[in-house]
Amino acid sequence: MKARNAELTDVVVRTYNSDEYLEDCLVSILRFVPVNRLIVVDRHSGDRTVEIAAAHNAEVIFDEGDLASATSIGISSARTRLILFVDSDVVIERENFFENALNLLGEKGTGAVVGVAVGHRFLYGLPLGLTLFRRETVSGIVFPAGLQGRETYFIQQELRKSGLAVRYVLDAMKHYGAYRSQPNWPEWQGSQVRIATGGSVTELMRSFIVVLLMHMNSGKAKNVLYTPIFCTKLVRGYISPDRWGRMDRKKAAH
Repeated sequence: MKARNAELTDVVVRTYNSDEYLEDCLVSILRFVPVNRLIVVDRHSGDRTVEIAAAHNAEVIFDEGDLASATSIGISSARTRLILFVDSDVVIERENFFENALNLLGEKGTGAVVGVAVGHRFLYGLPLGLTLFRRETVSGIVFPAGLQGRETYFIQQELRKSGLAVRYVLDAMKHYGAYRSQPNWPEWQGSQVRIATGGSVTELMRSFIVVLLMHMNSGKAKNVLYTPIFCTKLVRGYISPDRWGRMDRKKAAH
């Protein structure tokens, strides 16, 4: 349950046809997080997403844009000192996640705290699945228009520039990964690395490491053995961003 007298935070959930997991997501937020405002930024979903959000007293903000736009709107709409981003297919599992995250964020040199999936021990990067920031840390970031993925690259750049570290809370949540079963998911990811970073080979190399750690976290040998194929497909998307970057990942999932 929520810690008594905990600092309230605005929570941002970005949605688009997200009704499959959204109910459980919002219930877990309201159960474990001291919410000031629950902000849902929705790209005009055609399913029950908005209905579910309204049933949990969320403030729904409709957005015509992309993932970068939704992220910017979420940040600019927040008013509390803290902002917690939660993906619509994430369910918080750890009762004291927020208390632990708040303590870590209070440590000198910390810029963000990530809640890690249950059982995962290989830590990497800055996903927005379940991540706590100080609002001042991210409020000045400009996300390029047209960005459908890897928006976290710009947050990472800001943290690196400020000399701030990312810290982690283990066994914090379950992430259902609504898009990952798509056959061309690696190509789409590669295209977003190219588009977001302007063609940074360093960031492409970092992506290879992230893929390996993700597969190792799965605990399945077949996923680890699939890593070279995944990375080859990722490079394919990186080389041809105009082709693979146009894919609507949600429509392709249905």
